[in-house]
Amino acid sequence: MGRRHGGIDFIENSLLRWLSVLFDIVVIGLATITMGYVVYMMIELFVTAPLSIEDVLHQIVLIIIFLEIFELLTMYVKEHHVSMRNVVELGVLAMVRKIIITLDYNQLGWQTLLGMAALIFVMGWIYVQERQRRTRHEEFLIEKGLYRR
Repeated sequence: MGRRHGGIDFIENSLLRWLSVLFDIVVIGLATITMGYVVYMMIELFVTAPLSIEDVLHQIVLIIIFLEIFELLTMYVKEHHVSMRNVVELGVLAMVRKIIITLDYNQLGWQTLLGMAALIFVMGWIYVQERQRRTRHEEFLIEKGLYRR
């Protein structure tokens, strides 16, 4: 009976290892596509040179968002986890982009504006909490002599 259980564990571990490798390959592919799109957007920004400042800001913020996505993907490949702080930074950038490209606030209802303000507040609060938690964690590691950069 113990042998059969060991065989199942071996199969399960092998399957999980292969799925992890497959997932890493997919993430690397997504990171490659993301960086290719960033290069394309930068070339398009410099070659076509949009006339309005809003279009330029929109493109720059979009490039920053895609670079942040690339950073999340590379972080996952390296460490097999993603920091909540980075995810919140990406959300804040996306909200900033939405605010920048929304030109006519008079057409938005007060509920939408209140919702956007609440979302920005919550994301900021999460970001601050995450930064403090990370700082406390780093202090603990420094105190124990385990901190590495």
